[in-house]
Amino acid sequence: MNVFRSPVRLATVSLAVALGLVAMVGCAKKVTNVDADYTAPEGQYSADAQMVVYPDLPIVVDTFKDILPDGPDTGDELQSSEERYVARGAMHGMIMDGTAATGYQVLRREANGGYAQLKDYTLNPVSRYFDSHWELYAFTDGAPSSFSPPSYLGRGVLSGAVTASSPLTNVGQVASTTMQQLVYTANTIPTDSLITMSWKAVSGATGYWIQIYQFMGGTGAKLLSAQPAPFVYSDVRNYFVGYVAAPATSYKLGETGATIYFQRGLILKSEYLVRISAVNDQGEMIAFSYGDYAYLRSTGSYLRYRLGAVTVTPTPDE
Repeated sequence: MNVFRSPVRLATVSLAVALGLVAMVGCAKKVTNVDADYTAPEGQYSADAQMVVYPDLPIVVDTFKDILPDGPDTGDELQSSEERYVARGAMHGMIMDGTAATGYQVLRREANGGYAQLKDYTLNPVSRYFDSHWELYAFTDGAPSSFSPPSYLGRGVLSGAVTASSPLTNVGQVASTTMQQLVYTANTIPTDSLITMSWKAVSGATGYWIQIYQFMGGTGAKLLSAQPAPFVYSDVRNYFVGYVAAPATSYKLGETGATIYFQRGLILKSEYLVRISAVNDQGEMIAFSYGDYAYLRSTGSYLRYRLGAVTVTPTPDE
């Protein structure tokens, strides 16, 4: 069941998040006198440090007049459609890290081609997967440089310092400001808690990130979590985080064929959200599971948007 809140409250939450992102941008290091020859930062590439980058893309929010009977149905009147961004024009990135790094620097290529630190501080993990010892980092670049395509590199910090042994991620490049829709093809009411997930192949994909989770936050925050991104990391309870290399287009829990970063058992008759995103060989997210519709209801009207995930409810045959 969905819990509804007023669209006015939603607008307030959205503004608060936007202001928070502006504050984050304000903390970014002011880049001056970048060395154009600084294209090979100290450190060494590690396959256990993977970066994914993607542009800030909107979710479409439809406003409906709620005509009797009460609640969303085909007889309701569409009043408007609006694109809502978290930080329009920004670039986002996530780093999945399994190295000995205790924090990360994010390096950005500037207009002259040289790298400079995006932030004047070291990133801390936003999620820790204790069983596998992997960690997730996230960053936002609110004012990307004019270098094309926008390019980023993560560098791990070891015991508070950068050394020749510091792990380097792949270079993440954002070549497109559009996103393909990843089409989920598996049964959404499977009879087994070891669910099988499947999807249509995405052209150009080298692999697929998978997250199974339950969202624990309020409805306004849930709308914001629907933004295209590989993972939701705020107000979630994770059940599976993993990666499947292309050309595979399916994975069954409990079997081989995936790199698993976190896993716990699913419970029958419970509802889960399955988010899948495709990435290419440049570390760019190129497709995303926009998923099912969700609703935010007010008196006489409601908002409709895509969850950013598919709802799956394992249910045994009775």
